[in-house]
Amino acid sequence: MVNLPPNQPNQPSQPAPRRTGGSSPPGGGSQIRDLDELLAVVLAVLGIGSVLGWSLTRNPGLLAESGILRRSPEDAAAVSPTPAEQAERFEPRTFDPADRPERVVPDNTVRSPGWGSEDQRSPVIIPSGPAPTPAASTVIPSGPAPRAAATTQTADISDVPTTHWAYPFIKSMFDQGYLPDFPDSGFQPDQPLTRAELAALISQAFGDAPREGSVLAFTDVPDTYWAAPAIANAVNQNFMNGYPEGDFRPEQAVPRYEVLVSLVTGLNLPASPAPEQTLQSFVDAGPVPEWARPKVAAATENGLVVNHPSRDQLKPAQAATRAEIVAMIHQALVQRGELPAVNSEYAVPGF
Repeated sequence: MVNLPPNQPNQPSQPAPRRTGGSSPPGGGSQIRDLDELLAVVLAVLGIGSVLGWSLTRNPGLLAESGILRRSPEDAAAVSPTPAEQAERFEPRTFDPADRPERVVPDNTVRSPGWGSEDQRSPVIIPSGPAPTPAASTVIPSGPAPRAAATTQTADISDVPTTHWAYPFIKSMFDQGYLPDFPDSGFQPDQPLTRAELAALISQAFGDAPREGSVLAFTDVPDTYWAAPAIANAVNQNFMNGYPEGDFRPEQAVPRYEVLVSLVTGLNLPASPAPEQTLQSFVDAGPVPEWARPKVAAATENGLVVNHPSRDQLKPAQAATRAEIVAMIHQALVQRGELPAVNSEYAVPGF
């Protein structure tokens, strides 16, 4: 018979009875609730972050303007331009040539107005440089146009100082009523003269004596133009003529050699028999065109040339100023015996 100990420590104990009801053990339920709340907070944060990120990606300009996100070229194209950017992108309308009014733009090669047959005329090369500014008097004024050969003297020479080199010529012409009243204020002696103003000076100085024949009509001289009567008178007296294209170009500046040709032609002075010998008096007679050389020489021989600042500088292609043209017309009136001679160091003596 085997004797067993009363207690067997290695014997497994009986399992604890399972609870089917009642409360949880102390401390266990609160831990579960804390985990559930933490998970809910994390999910909420993730959801808000997703919505915020989606909204920012839909409008990257907000990030770019705040400096958080650098705007890429693709993003910049999606952002509406500012008014300044719109102004920079604005492209002005390119006009079709038909939209612009036609006007003659002379280049460096200018064909001179004709006095005679076509083969007697040749192109004149004007030295390069800025084109002379047309005088303001070529603007058509409101009101009736002045008469070409007015008998009353209304010209204003108050802006010509007594120290001006041409003052003796201008004052003599003014005193005898040979200066027309230009539409602009003052005389402006150093202003380049236009062909219209030359016609006005010629008409005032030599009167209204139309020749026989029809009056030429020019495409660019309407009847309402301020110098239209003077232009018609100068053309009728053969002082001036139009261009082969049928226009007069009233607002074009006049080269000095053309003034001399106009006076010689209108006064019907004989051409020089030895023009080259006569033109040797000037150091710069080269630009005078071949067809005009005999008449420029005739003007020199008859004492019509006035050169400032030096007698031997003809400056034939340079745009003539009002003072220079008045001085030359003055000399033409002296040649006709209508004015006394003026003692001037710039007047070239005749032969």
